[in-house]
Amino acid sequence: MDDDEINRVVMGQQLDEYNIVKCSNGLDALTVIEENKPDLVLLDLMMPGLNGYEVCQKLRQKYNQIELPIILVTAKNHLEDLTQGFKTGANDYLAKPFHNEELTSRVENQLRLSLLHKINEDNVKLRSQIENYAQADSELRSSRFRLQQVLESLKAGFIAFALPGKIFGLNQRAAELLGTDRASLIDKDITTLFSSSEVNNDIRAAIDRWETGEETADNQGNNDHATSISVAVEIVYPYNNADKISSKKVSFNSKLNLFGTDEGTGVLFLEDTEPLHQVSSSGIARDMVELVSFLGQAQQNIRRIGTRLSVMTPTEVSEHPTLLNKLSSIEDLIHFIDEQLPAVSSEGEYRQQLVTLMRSALHTWEVTTQKSKIELAEESHIWAVSIDDGRLRTRTFDRYLRLEQLPKNPRWREVVRTAYFVLSNPVIEPETRVSLEAELEKTKAILKKAAIN
Repeated sequence: MDDDEINRVVMGQQLDEYNIVKCSNGLDALTVIEENKPDLVLLDLMMPGLNGYEVCQKLRQKYNQIELPIILVTAKNHLEDLTQGFKTGANDYLAKPFHNEELTSRVENQLRLSLLHKINEDNVKLRSQIENYAQADSELRSSRFRLQQVLESLKAGFIAFALPGKIFGLNQRAAELLGTDRASLIDKDITTLFSSSEVNNDIRAAIDRWETGEETADNQGNNDHATSISVAVEIVYPYNNADKISSKKVSFNSKLNLFGTDEGTGVLFLEDTEPLHQVSSSGIARDMVELVSFLGQAQQNIRRIGTRLSVMTPTEVSEHPTLLNKLSSIEDLIHFIDEQLPAVSSEGEYRQQLVTLMRSALHTWEVTTQKSKIELAEESHIWAVSIDDGRLRTRTFDRYLRLEQLPKNPRWREVVRTAYFVLSNPVIEPETRVSLEAELEKTKAILKKAAIN
């Protein structure tokens, strides 16, 4: 933008390889940029109305130097003029008169720098997403491990399958009742367990209706319902050996749970000695399958809420009154848990607080520096970084981010040192700093209490 028409024409010709929008004054330029943000602005300082300094200041209220590079074009090349230009947010300056090569070079450099910054930001976001995916994968594996422990404790045989009837999990008891090993059953169709006897007609029909999505009269229009039936079944023992003389047919009490087609999961319980209703009635069968996963999901949701709250502003809360009501209900939940469940032991509180402080320190580091936990470990010189399968890993660091993975004798000094290292960064946002300092003080209080005891 330049109030001199000749200057506008000349610069437009010199930059003819770009899509140029010309403006003769600051107000027109602000209007054009508001409607369609350009990749770069060439700004003359001396213009009628709004001068270049004022236009630059207004643009910087909305766009930072990465989002919108600004090059000042001026005949005023005194030091104080240039200093004022940079203070208002300019990226570079070009003194009049200038050569064509100098103009194109400075424009190219600023566009290239802006692009590199954006690529770096994308890389940081991508790296954060990858770490989140890795964390989610770790949580899923941990949840599956705990679920498997629950299933192994059942006295009944447990077989889980998904549409269209493929078995994806079972406990050891089920393998024993079927006379085979687990690997032989994975990915097999659930109906291959049953003999050709008419005894199995009911369970086959129920599975067929579930697989085809046929709805019962009670469940029409509801794809999320659960069907549960108790039925006798007959199988060939051992599994998949019907043609052998040594095989025999064995009958079991069974409980079949089929969860709606949206969920697409089925569970079959087998029991040969005790009445099956003792282990699977009143929704307990479904609870056994979902309880651990549900608790894991609840913990993940709490962590997500904590992350959002740590960066939420009072303005955002005031703009959403419903959000304030929902946040208030969290206190009711905490009171309910405190009143209904046993109190957390001092040891449990200590361990949980170490994890909370570590997560808070990592969150503060990531939002302040846009760097990863690997870079935190390397720059702090507190945590070891190793290479595994060609990737950098922070295995010990990671153990302090999950309560169930925390070492038996955690190194609390390293956790506290990490918090202090992160707090040494002077550019931390005040609210974020206060939050981390509060967690650090809480940790120190717990440590002091433990030392006195």
